[in-house]
Amino acid sequence: MPDTTPSLLPAPPQPALQADDALAVAGYGAPLLLAVERLLAAPAATGAAQRLVAEMDNIRQAMSARDARQIRRSAGLFGRLLGRDVEAQLQAEQLARQLDICLLRADGSLQELQHELAQHLLQLVRVEAAVAAIDDWAAAGEAVPAPADTLAQAALQRRLQHLRGLARLRQTEAGQLRLLHAQAVELIERYQRIRDVLLPLWRQQLLANQAARMPATLAQAADAQARILDEVTAMQARLR
Repeated sequence: MPDTTPSLLPAPPQPALQADDALAVAGYGAPLLLAVERLLAAPAATGAAQRLVAEMDNIRQAMSARDARQIRRSAGLFGRLLGRDVEAQLQAEQLARQLDICLLRADGSLQELQHELAQHLLQLVRVEAAVAAIDDWAAAGEAVPAPADTLAQAALQRRLQHLRGLARLRQTEAGQLRLLHAQAVELIERYQRIRDVLLPLWRQQLLANQAARMPATLAQAADAQARILDEVTAMQARLR
């Protein structure tokens, strides 16, 4: 994606400023800071990561619906006394019936989160450009010969320190954006591993278990059918 961010931020003037001009010293860097504020308006958060985590937890619960023993263990003794294991079992069974709906919602949150990732990267580029621009202005101001007036010199030093401080704050913001980006990437990878690898394996194992139980189920059904037939035959014999 081409980026024109640097061109949106003004370069330091040449010469940087008239050090003996009190107004120029007090407002040094103001055009840059105004441009930075406009450039770095934070993108609106959509909460996609939180929704994806919530759906991943729903999927986890759905997959545990057939493991009542694990649900009881998770509830603990006090929880079982309060009936929380029964509530958890009912919720897991309901989610198991809605598993495909959970996946659809999770896929929607995934797409939103991927869009947020692109916004994070763009914002990171802009923040890094802002840091570089603020440092350039500070360096240009520091290269100006010190004013002869003591008060003007002190005012210039405060202004330059202010610019350097803002640059460091923006560096911290860039670090936070990198962290958010890394966390979102990890979350996406975890969900894709659950959806594309673990969930199909779980469903395959479920089918295998059902198939393994099939002969016994068929035998039980045949036995029940035979008993029903015996009962019907006996009733017909009595009616003759």
